[in-house]
Amino acid sequence: MDEKQFSYPLELGIAMFNEHGALKPSGYQELYMQGVEPHLKNIEMDEPRLIRDYGVAWVLIAMTVAPLRQIRPDDVLTMKTWNSTEKRRLLFRREFEILDETGARVLTGESFSTLLMLQTRSVCTDRELLAKFFLPAGERLLEASDRLRLKTPETEPVERLIARPSWTDGVGHVNNFRYGEMTYDALTDEQRGKMDQLSRLELYFNSETHAGDALALHRTEEENAVTVAISQEEAPRPAFAARLYFGEIEA
Repeated sequence: MDEKQFSYPLELGIAMFNEHGALKPSGYQELYMQGVEPHLKNIEMDEPRLIRDYGVAWVLIAMTVAPLRQIRPDDVLTMKTWNSTEKRRLLFRREFEILDETGARVLTGESFSTLLMLQTRSVCTDRELLAKFFLPAGERLLEASDRLRLKTPETEPVERLIARPSWTDGVGHVNNFRYGEMTYDALTDEQRGKMDQLSRLELYFNSETHAGDALALHRTEEENAVTVAISQEEAPRPAFAARLYFGEIEA
């Protein structure tokens, strides 16, 4: 199957942008889902089908996006996506590119996902079942990892939260969009004002959180990067981490 035969129009809404006209982290997540969800349906690997037929669901493990220029609210965008997993393993790697109306790339990205067995809440290791979802491996667009080795910082959190019931999705855990929103909230005003200079965004989903969990948000700053870690109270490692890199990109 040539997955690149499919192309998906993307919709940009005002809620995806901040007051400076720059996409927020959750905006990038939304664009990804707008392309991937209909694509999985086209190739008969969509989540409702998997839940109904096999009792498993896709779980996002990591995602990286690399904007080539600033995405503007009036852009006309489309997305293509394809498998790039090179050998059979528990993780599936998927590339995606976002194109403007001229066909020029404005963003490249990749994601790592796995299949969760809903009855046991464990990663699916059934090789016969996993084999049903392997596709020919296409080109890779950027260097990226499926994990960020990070301990929960020992410093005082910038914020403490209780996970709300409304954050929970149909798989029964806090939805990945909520982590993008918490990441943005954990930034300083100055950092939120630099989102138009975001050159790379890495998101790592390490473990499930659920409604009622006490969460601690930590922010670690470097010269041109910020790391946000979201941990369950007193957990040694974050349930989620985001790394944002800032640099000069085309306006």
